Amino acid sequence: MADVSPDSDSPTDRGQLLLVTALALAVLLVTVALLLNTAIFTENVATRETTADGRAAIELRGEAVTAVDDLIETENRVGGGDPGDVESAVDAMGPLVDRERARHGTIGNLSRNGSATPGRLLRWTNPDTARPFDDPGAGWRLVDSLAESRAFTVELTDVRSLTDPSGTVIENQAFGVRFVNDTAGNRTLYLYEDGGRLIVERATETTPPSQQCAIDAGSGTMTVDLSGDRLSTTETTVDCYRGLWPDDSPDAIEFRNGDAADGTFSLTVDDGAVPIADPDVRDDPAVYAVTVDISYTSQDLAFETTVRVAPGEPR
Repeated sequence: MADVSPDSDSPTDRGQLLLVTALALAVLLVTVALLLNTAIFTENVATRETTADGRAAIELRGEAVTAVDDLIETENRVGGGDPGDVESAVDAMGPLVDRERARHGTIGNLSRNGSATPGRLLRWTNPDTARPFDDPGAGWRLVDSLAESRAFTVELTDVRSLTDPSGTVIENQAFGVRFVNDTAGNRTLYLYEDGGRLIVERATETTPPSQQCAIDAGSGTMTVDLSGDRLSTTETTVDCYRGLWPDDSPDAIEFRNGDAADGTFSLTVDDGAVPIADPDVRDDPAVYAVTVDISYTSQDLAFETTVRVAPGEPR
């Protein structure tokens, strides 16, 4: 009888091979899926932890800057603007920040980086009493020899109303704030009411007035935050996206057509500036800025930054 060997390519053998291959692939796919799920879970947990720590670090920075900001402004308003007082207060805040962070199982630090920068705070002699802006003259220079200036606000209780004004009418009749720049040229912001709205127009030495911003006058005081690029009343606030502050830092600041508005103002300048010598303008020592180091350390994140705190500095 002839010897007959099994057929290796028989249907039965092929079926067994496919079954074994399918089982092997199934095991492989399950293993890959488990590995991917583990990796994704680990990444998500790490991302959540890092994101939470990142938020905590940014919150610490924001809270510290706000606290030092308020400290400077309070010192300038009621304490005579002594840089030494601000330095001592910042030094005292450091242990408080460290203690508060320790309660959350992290390390936080706030420390002063150098000495506080002195400046001058300019206001009316009676800073809370509105009055016309024309006493030193229809157009007069508030401060000269500027290097730095910040927190410049004008609060208007009354401002001249102009109906269908032309460029010439605005320049001759509207209350204006002029930023003098000996290199880049002068820039003037004119403020007036038209149809129950406070209008702010900008003019340069080569361009006529054009509207920059406006707000419904509403009732009460209208605040023009020149360094913060915004207008506000008791009812609302409007951000002036075209900007009120000049692109180039001014060398001097003047008021124009001062009889066209009543109100108050506040401006903080560097210590080398030369304010007008006038009995109606109050010139007090002030703290211009202070630089602080802020750090946050947790198991998963180390964050450090240095911030110069100068409240109301132009954006």
